[in-house]
Amino acid sequence: MGDDKTVHGRIIGIGGLSRSGKDTVAELLTQSGYMSVSLGDIVREYAFERHKDKPDPITRANTTETSNWLRETYGPDIVMRKALERYEAALAEGKEFVGVVLHSLRAPIEVDFVLAHGGDLVWVETDDHIRYERNNSAQREGERPLSFEEFMAHEAEQWVPQPNLPKEVQMDVSYVKDHATIRIVNNGNDRDAFIAEVRRQLQV
Repeated sequence: MGDDKTVHGRIIGIGGLSRSGKDTVAELLTQSGYMSVSLGDIVREYAFERHKDKPDPITRANTTETSNWLRETYGPDIVMRKALERYEAALAEGKEFVGVVLHSLRAPIEVDFVLAHGGDLVWVETDDHIRYERNNSAQREGERPLSFEEFMAHEAEQWVPQPNLPKEVQMDVSYVKDHATIRIVNNGNDRDAFIAEVRRQLQV
């Protein structure tokens, strides 16, 4: 996926750790005329199939393994390519959007693509203990309850490239955070206040 690929409309990337509030930001932008595509959902679809013999196919450990496998097998930009294919298919059907929101960015190549196209990169920051409480109180099908230590250990694999895989195919959320053009803190329980702050910073 070259940086010369044309993207119709404004492009906004959203990064943040699990249960930080990325989906809420994407939902708001969808209501404002954007098409939203979750790279995390794409990975989970593959994880459900890849780990279908397990009782918890989309745990953090399984989705991390699946994400690294996808990038190693099909190229570091595979998840981004799949997301853009969905956007382009919707446009081909005649649907109209202000632009596209690509959320749950995890890899440097995804960040570089967004920024190379003049897009904004939003990082949603949330306290680890708050995210942990949200994770165990609202689990997805295919997940299981985790101890706080397990929760943090699984996420640590996404922060820096692992020594057993080529750097270019791995997730590196520290890169996503460091290159964010907009940062939004979401440590409270007031959804309306959070949405108001998102509107203010993204001007939607």
